[in-house]
Amino acid sequence: MKNRRITAVLALVSLALALVGTGGAAPAAHAQDELPGLIRVVHGIRGLVADIYLDGTLVLPTFQPERSTDPLAIPAGDHLIEIRAAGAAVTEAALLTQTVTVPAGFQGSLVAHLDQTGAPTLSVYADDLTPVPAGTSRLVVRHAAAAEDVNVLLNAEPALTDLAPANEASEVVPSGAYEIAVTALAGGAPLAPPQDVEYPDGTANFMYLIGSEADHTLGWAAVQVGNLQTAPTRIQTGDGSTEQSPADNRGTVVLLAALAVVAGFVLYRWRSRRFVG
Repeated sequence: MKNRRITAVLALVSLALALVGTGGAAPAAHAQDELPGLIRVVHGIRGLVADIYLDGTLVLPTFQPERSTDPLAIPAGDHLIEIRAAGAAVTEAALLTQTVTVPAGFQGSLVAHLDQTGAPTLSVYADDLTPVPAGTSRLVVRHAAAAEDVNVLLNAEPALTDLAPANEASEVVPSGAYEIAVTALAGGAPLAPPQDVEYPDGTANFMYLIGSEADHTLGWAAVQVGNLQTAPTRIQTGDGSTEQSPADNRGTVVLLAALAVVAGFVLYRWRSRRFVG
């Protein structure tokens, strides 16, 4: 009887450890397959006030250039995007028609802009919203303009080089105020007026180069996402020692709670058998 009780305890403890370790991986994976995409729409076609249709339905009327939406929940799958001038009848030919695929659980941005030849197009980018170290911010520059390859300068110093049309580049930089500009790969005068920007601590800053180099309309559209600070792994206690942050203790607390439940259940069953017998 004693050996059977020990075996039962060990089996239940092993089960608890397995449950804590997996965290319900199979149900979570199934739920992930059903998640919609979270898509931020960015209007990067200068001079065009647009009506944007999703699968034949007007979803963004009179959408102003150089503006962006909050993230929109869009079902996973293929979707037809149509862009017309604001107020145009739905029967009119769209200025842009394109099918976009949204993966399940995708988090990113859909950008209407000019391609390298000056034709309107749509591009989809995954948004990196992972935490950044304390005192820093993430800079992401996306080339969404009818222009040549460019170098990106911060405070007149090269930051991101050889950025091609429709591509992006990123860097984690100290938080603070900057002047951002772009030049041709060979250098020379900025291709667009330099812009003063502020990148606060714990932010992701998505900078879109938009417009047309040939038409001298290059400029910027910007989206800033906050609350990406990295949580400290140690907390100063005031006496020179440190404690783990609550996030570090979470796994231990869950494990101890699971083991306590298992131990209580086994003890209850053991006592019940003794009283009955």
